[in-house]
Amino acid sequence: MDSLTSFIYGMSMMFFSMMAFLFWRKGKEMLFRMIMWLMIVVDLQLVKDMVFFQVYGFDNEHVWYLTSSLDMMIIPFYSFVLMELVKPGWFGWLKALMLELPFLLFPVFYIFTHNIIWFYVLSVWGAIYGCSTFILLIFLIRRYHRQLKERFSYQENINLNWLLAILNTFFLILFLWTLSCFVINVDYDNIYMVSSLMLWMLIDYFVYRHESVIEELSDIEIVPLEQNEVDVSGMAAEVQRLFEEDKIYLNPKLKLSDVALAVGTNRTYLSRYFNRQNGQTFYDYVNTYRIQYAENLLKSTNFPLPEIAIKSGFNSISTFRRVFFASFGCSPNKYRVNA
Repeated sequence: MDSLTSFIYGMSMMFFSMMAFLFWRKGKEMLFRMIMWLMIVVDLQLVKDMVFFQVYGFDNEHVWYLTSSLDMMIIPFYSFVLMELVKPGWFGWLKALMLELPFLLFPVFYIFTHNIIWFYVLSVWGAIYGCSTFILLIFLIRRYHRQLKERFSYQENINLNWLLAILNTFFLILFLWTLSCFVINVDYDNIYMVSSLMLWMLIDYFVYRHESVIEELSDIEIVPLEQNEVDVSGMAAEVQRLFEEDKIYLNPKLKLSDVALAVGTNRTYLSRYFNRQNGQTFYDYVNTYRIQYAENLLKSTNFPLPEIAIKSGFNSISTFRRVFFASFGCSPNKYRVNA
């Protein structure tokens, strides 16, 4: 193994070991534990590759295909983490075993038969699995973001816009991985290793900041099929009082469950009220009040924009600017000048 390849493998092992430790410290939530174990498995695979290539070199075709087959066993692990991100509570041991099974069996067939066909079958299955997961994730991320707007009044550290950006590199990484598997050339392997390492640096950074939403998105409440008009009008009046008198929207971390608790109803029915009766998602409803409050501050004070954003209940100045522009068609600064 040449010095450049040894350096890349060494840096990768240091990074994944550090990430395993950090996510172990992060907490016992399923998502963080899954990433911890994923980092450990990646580390073990790197050790395995270094030992094999140190002993047999990069020119042994059988060893190359064998290590590539064993490396493909980690593909479902990646999808488990991503699925748990977009659909909290998705992971289950039986489901994981069924998805992992083909990636365990095909390498075993190759080891015992030395027939290259099993490597090709595994590679095709890995590509199909990866592409299918990619398409499913795009759909689930959009669904996840719709759910966020129904349950949260903020998006910081809970949305997955960063994951959408990362998924755009999916086919590039898949192409590099295919080259590294089928072309016995250490340079292709080095390119793939560096690209994969950079990608996981980004993923781990954003996942480490990610806040858990599993409790808020879980629907365990029994919702009555019908509600009479008195119940609806009474709930509407209480919601209006909370927002107009108590100014509950000034809480930057306000969630649907907070309002449901104050009103004395369940969050599923309250979400239905906002969507059907009020014609807005919870996110839009809350931020309408925040923007009105910010508008008054822009007209009546000289507070700088970051302070106005905080006083109005926004978590960040960027969100304030975005929501303000969507409401008024101009920036807060321009609005203040023309007011």
